[in-house]
Formats: sequence, C-alpha cells, structure tokens
Amino acid sequence: MSADTPAVNGAEREAPERGARRPRAISVPRIDIILMLVLFTVAIIPRAAWTAYNDRAPRELNDPLFYNLFGDSIAQGHGYTRLTGEKFAYYPVGYPATLGGLKKAGDIFGWGNSIFSAKMMNGMFGAITVLLLYLLASRLFDRRAGMVAGLLLAVFPSQVYYAGTILSEAEFTMLFVASLLVLLWHPWTREGMSWQRLLTAGVLLSAATMVRGILLIFPLVLLAVWFPYLHSKRRALLQTAIVFAGVLVLVVPWSIRNTLAFGELTGPSTNVGDDLCIGNAVGATGRFLLTGKCFEGYEGLSFQEVEIQRNKDGVRIAIEDVIKSPFRMPSLIGQKAYWLFHRDDDGIYAAESYGNDKFMSDYRREVLGFAANAVYYATGAVTILGAAAFAFGKDIRRAFVVVTTLYVLAIPLVFFGDPRFHFPAIPLAVLITAATIVTIWDGRRRRLPAMERLDVR
Repeated sequence: MSADTPAVNGAEREAPERGARRPRAISVPRIDIILMLVLFTVAIIPRAAWTAYNDRAPRELNDPLFYNLFGDSIAQGHGYTRLTGEKFAYYPVGYPATLGGLKKAGDIFGWGNSIFSAKMMNGMFGAITVLLLYLLASRLFDRRAGMVAGLLLAVFPSQVYYAGTILSEAEFTMLFVASLLVLLWHPWTREGMSWQRLLTAGVLLSAATMVRGILLIFPLVLLAVWFPYLHSKRRALLQTAIVFAGVLVLVVPWSIRNTLAFGELTGPSTNVGDDLCIGNAVGATGRFLLTGKCFEGYEGLSFQEVEIQRNKDGVRIAIEDVIKSPFRMPSLIGQKAYWLFHRDDDGIYAAESYGNDKFMSDYRREVLGFAANAVYYATGAVTILGAAAFAFGKDIRRAFVVVTTLYVLAIPLVFFGDPRFHFPAIPLAVLITAATIVTIWDGRRRRLPAMERLDVR
C-alpha cells in the first residue's frame, strides 16, 4: 500500500504549495461527477426506503424526542429553549438548529415538518458523506479505491439504519469528512498549505463541533503530524493556530450566548459533566447509565439550575473519583472499549425508540442486526490488517487518516462507551478497507502472469 498518489493527482504534485502562498482551486473532473451521481443513487435508495419503512415519531423520553422538540422550538421562533421558556444548552445546538431550519423551511415552502422529512434529512447527509468519501479516497489513491469506498459506505447497514433516526450522527459525520476532504484534497508538502485552505477546514470543524463537541481539540492532532513533518516548526504552530481560529468561529459566539443565559462561564454545551461522571465515577460500568450519584441531590432546583449545577458537579465527581481510585481505570477503560466496539446494530435499537416502539418482527430485527454486525466485523478485520501498510505509505496524508481514526475512537474512552460513538469512524475505516482491497487485488494481478508462466494449476 505504498504506491504513490495516483496519476489523476500528478499534475498537482508538479505545482507544490510553495510557502503556502498560492492556493490552488478545487476542481472535479466530469468522470468523477458521473460516478458521484451513480454513488448518490446507490446511497439514497436504501436510506429513503428505510426512512419510509421507519416513518414513525420517537417515543418516550430520549435524545430523538428531545431533538425533535427543540427543533420545533427553534422553528417557531422561541430559540433554543425548554417548553418552560428557560434557555437550554445541554445538547450542542448544531443539530437542533439544522432541524429547526428544515422545519421552518417546510412551513415557508409548504412541504410541512413531518417526521419523514426530518429523518430523510439524515438520509441526505449520509448520501452526501458517501460522495465526500469517494472524493477523499480518490485523492489519496485512485478512482477504484474511491468507488469501492463509496459503494461500501452507501450500503453499510448501520450507516443506513441511522438515517431512520432523529439523531446528530449523520450531520456530524458529513461535516467532519468534509473538513478532512479540504485538508487532504492536495498532497501535503513540507512547506505547508495556504491559510485559506486551513481556515476553511477550521470553519467546517467548527460547524461539526457545534453538532458534537469531540472535535474541539482536533487541531492538536494536526499539530502532532505537522510538527515533525513540516520544515518549519513555526509553520506547524501557525497552521494549527489558523485551524483553531476557524474552529472558534462558531464555538465562541455560542459559548458567549450560553454564558449570558446561565449567568456564569459556560462552554458550547453543558453535557460534559454528565458524560464524564457516567463514565468515570466510582461504580461506573463503562456504559451509559442514568443512575447513581451523578444524578442525585438536585431536588428543589429549576431545570436550568439542575443543568448548570450537574455539569459542574459531574466534572468534579469524575476527577475526584479517578484520583481516589486510579487502579480501577485500566479495567474501566477496557469496559468502555467493549461497549464502544462490541456491535453495530444499535441503529435498529434507536429506530425503535430504544425498545419503546418495537414495530419490527423479531425475525426481521435479527436479520437486519446480523447484516449490520457481519459487515461491521468484516470491515473492522480488513481495516486492522491493512492499517499499518496504509499508514506507512509514502503519502503522509494516509498516516494522518489513521491517526484521525484513532482520535475519533479514543475520545469516547474518556467518557463512556456506546456503539453510537463509533459511527463517525466508519467512513475512515471504510476508506482504509477500500485501499486494502484494491492493493490486494493489484498484487494478485501482478502475481498471476508469473504463475501462468510457471504453469501453476
């Protein structure tokens, strides 16, 4: 897997970004547009079919129900508030705001704000992610790898199942892959890249961070790769600073809004305390549980007071319990990893309102679950086998992809494990899998003529 970047990119290597002073335009050849139309069709059909089959409102108190309610509040002009009118900041605002924008557009243009349209929006995000992954794989390898990656992600069961939920995973993953595409579109040189490209990637990361906060410190991953790679350490620091500036474009204004709303310094969301406490307090099992001391002692407080106080208490409890009982952490991290990786059919569970709306037969649920887990385990095995060769190829961008995948998978281990949290790593795993498959195929083709000359039967 050490082949050079394909010939389709050769012209770009002839015009390196010297000193990052001359940004190059991003253009897509006509053949790529045609192939992307094919991939979009392959991706949107199963997502539309699954969404039509699963055209049901979320039930009981869970994330999809709350996202839908907050989307309604934003669409109706009430802002990001509870039903009581109190300001809210528990979930990052990005997905509720997008949902609210869709609902408002439905009111204005007459298509309504049905559950189907909300879920189909996620289907569109998933299909767009397929196109972005095709372009990313094509830039790092060639169109064959792009097509393999695009086709696999288009029909990847768990990626389809989450289209039938009102959850933030599809939007976050689309924005995340888009930011990677901007960063990786042109081959990296040791002189660095243009500030326009860096800032654009940073703003996309900012938008993704407003959907899920795990990318807030992602520029440090870039620094870890750039610092030993670029000729100038100062250039590495400057590039990282520009990306950070882009990340702050949306994060800072929203944090100011939250600080004013709660009357004290507040970040872009207030769920960090809960997530840390659930995953690290004494008695934690490594998975999501709404029990224990993380949720006790808030009687008599308003919802807004509970939100801000529990955020602070959760951080404090997590830190104190880790310091008091440090030797349990290796085992606890192992438990988190188990709950993070052990299966990939949780999109079905989410589509059925986490067991509160079992509209499928047991047999159908088992078949769909088996398909999801079988594809997931097979892809995971190929990814693990091919990751080292992928990372140590001649193109430094490939090593960055592997490091990025590890980052996305490591962040949940700080909090708690859940299969939902590995969703954004799936496209990157699919990319590595596609490159591995193409490389193995090329090696087989090179060996066959020699075998035929030896009359091997």
